[in-house]
Amino acid sequence: MKFTFSRLILFFAIIGFLSSCLGTSSTTTISSSPFFSSLVFKTNDSIPYLSTAVFTLSDYDALLKDSIITNVDSLPYKTRIDSVYPTFTFESSTAIRLYYLPGNKYKRDSVWLTGTDTIDFKQRVRVRNYATDGKTYRDYLVKTNVHSVDPEVYVWKKMSENLNSINSTSQKAITRNDTLFYYQNDGTNSYLTISTNGSTWKSSSLTGLPIDKPLTDMALFKGIFYVSRDGVNLYSSNDGISWIKKSLADFSFKSLLFVFNNQLWAVVQASDGYHFATSTDGNVWSMRGTIPDNFPVSDFASVSYSSPTGKEKVLVANGLSANGTLLNNRWSTEDETGVNWVDFRNENATLDTLAIGASVISYDNKLLAFGLRTDNGKSYYKISKDEGLSWHSCDSVRNVLPEGYLETPRSYQSVVVFKPRAYNKLDSKDLIEQSNRIFIIGGKSGSTIYSDVWTGKLNRKNFLRQTIYLY
Repeated sequence: MKFTFSRLILFFAIIGFLSSCLGTSSTTTISSSPFFSSLVFKTNDSIPYLSTAVFTLSDYDALLKDSIITNVDSLPYKTRIDSVYPTFTFESSTAIRLYYLPGNKYKRDSVWLTGTDTIDFKQRVRVRNYATDGKTYRDYLVKTNVHSVDPEVYVWKKMSENLNSINSTSQKAITRNDTLFYYQNDGTNSYLTISTNGSTWKSSSLTGLPIDKPLTDMALFKGIFYVSRDGVNLYSSNDGISWIKKSLADFSFKSLLFVFNNQLWAVVQASDGYHFATSTDGNVWSMRGTIPDNFPVSDFASVSYSSPTGKEKVLVANGLSANGTLLNNRWSTEDETGVNWVDFRNENATLDTLAIGASVISYDNKLLAFGLRTDNGKSYYKISKDEGLSWHSCDSVRNVLPEGYLETPRSYQSVVVFKPRAYNKLDSKDLIEQSNRIFIIGGKSGSTIYSDVWTGKLNRKNFLRQTIYLY
C-alpha cells in the first residue's frame, strides 16, 4: 500500500509538471550576444525634448576600452538630464548594471536598472549588460550631449576699427571663395583691400576700375566681378584686380540688380525707356520688358534667395527712381521672365522708414535689412520671416547689433555672408567658425566715412549638424 501511494504521488507530480509546460507559450532563449541596440529617454512635461534624442554607437574610448553610446544631435540648450528615465535595449539581456564613474557626486557607485530608475546623466556613467547566458557581458560609456550655448543667439563683435584712412566717396565688399574683397574710390584713385578672416587685411593695386563712380551695385556672377554704375558701361574682372570696360550699342547700363536663375540681371536704358536686361555669361545681353512704375534704378537694396520649397526668388527694396524720387516700394518676383512682379508695399508698409543705400541679405531662411532710418536717423536693423512681405524688429535678447555699432548709424554699408560649404568633424575649427559668418563693412553718415568691420553669426551655424529647434 505504501508503494502504491508513492507511485500515485509521483504520477501526479509528473502530470502537474507536464500541465505547467503545456499551459505556457513562452520560451527562454539563451544567448551570448550582449550588444547595444537602442537607448530611449522617456519625455515628461518638465523635460519635453528628451524623447528627441537619438542614441547610436559612436567613438571608442581607448583609455577605458569601451564603446560610447551617444546622441550625435545635441539636445536643446538647457535641457535637464539630471533625472531621466532611460530604456536600454540590447540584442539579449538578463540584467543591466549602471556604474557612476569616479568623480560623481553620489555616494553609491552603481545600481541595477529595473526600467523605473531615475538616472543623472550629467554624471559620467557606464552600463554593463549581461546577455541571457548569464555570463557574457559588454560595457558601454554613455554620453548625453546638450548644447552648451543658446543655438538661436547671434554673437556680434568688432573685427577692425579702421581698415585705412581713405576718405572714399564709394565703397563695396564682395566675397569670393571665402575671401573678402573691399573696394573703395575717392575721385582720384581706386583701392582694394583683401582679407580671408575679416581681421587681417592686405592692400592690392587695381587697374581699370572707375575712380569717381559709385561701386554700390558691384556683383559676383560665376566667379567674375561686375560693376556698372557709371551710367553707360559695364566693367568686369576675372581676378578682382584688373578690370575691363564693355559698352553696348543698344542700351546703357544703369545698375546691376542681382543674380537670378543663373543669369545676371541689370536695369538698362534704351531709346524707349528703362528695361531689364539679362546675361548668362556677362558678355551677351538681352533686353526684357520695361521696368514697373516706381521701380528703382539706383541706391536700392536687392537680394536673391531660395524659398523653403527651393523656389528661387528676388527682392528689390526702396532706392531712387529714374528722376531721383525716393521710393519705399519692395518688389518681389519668382518669374524668370521678369514680367510679373509684386509690390509688397501695397500689402505691408513696415519697411517704409528704410533709407536709401541699405543692405538686405538672406540668412538662416530669413531676410535681414541693415541701414539708416529716415524718421530719426538711427540704425536700421529688421528681420523678415515671410520672404520680405513683413518686417519686424530683431529680438532684443537673441539677435541685436552691438552697442558699438549702433552708436555710429550709417547707410551704404556692405553686408556680406561668407558662403557656407559642407564641413565635417575632420575640418579645422577655424574653417567651421568662418563659414556662415556675416560681415558688415564701412558705410557713411552724411560726410562721415566709416571703414570699420563687424561680424556676427548665429550660434547654431557653428554646429557640425544643423538641427533647428522650435521654441
